[in-house]
Amino acid sequence: MSFPLPGRTLYHGSTVEVVAVDVTLGAPRKDFGRGFYTTTHLSQAERFAQIKARRERLAAGYVSVFRMPDVEGLAIESFDRPDAAWFDFVLANRGFPQWTGLDSTRACDVVTGPVANDAVGLVLNQFIAGAFGEPGSSEAKATAVRLLEAQRLRDQVFFATPEAAARLELVEAYRVPVD
Repeated sequence: MSFPLPGRTLYHGSTVEVVAVDVTLGAPRKDFGRGFYTTTHLSQAERFAQIKARRERLAAGYVSVFRMPDVEGLAIESFDRPDAAWFDFVLANRGFPQWTGLDSTRACDVVTGPVANDAVGLVLNQFIAGAFGEPGSSEAKATAVRLLEAQRLRDQVFFATPEAAARLELVEAYRVPVD
């Protein structure tokens, strides 16, 4: 996912219009940590807005559209594909740093990489349960990564710090009805 962020259009699907980003409102133990998640795929954001709205029994969700004009001075971590480094990073941020050797609170302002969808969640759960061997072993990780590489994963662009989120410029926010 190492693509240039400046000038990119980023989308966030939610149950509310996001006009001011607050990274502290994100849920803990997500792929890249607590913060604000976006994607470069409009259809992914619209689908996520509908899923969240459906879960909350709402008639519609919202997609907030942002542009990232500048990344100068920001620490950016990029994962090009679901490889061992990405898997360790996701494990650490989801609360399992003991199998990674990583600190889940890495000093990044922005992280880009594959999104861990439901299929990824299933593989992570199997890994944690020991289905691929001893969790944390290189064999278990290799099996998990091999299974994940077969998935067609979309991207996510994560904003960890207020400084990074402050660079986002709101373009528009619009309603997405639930199917």
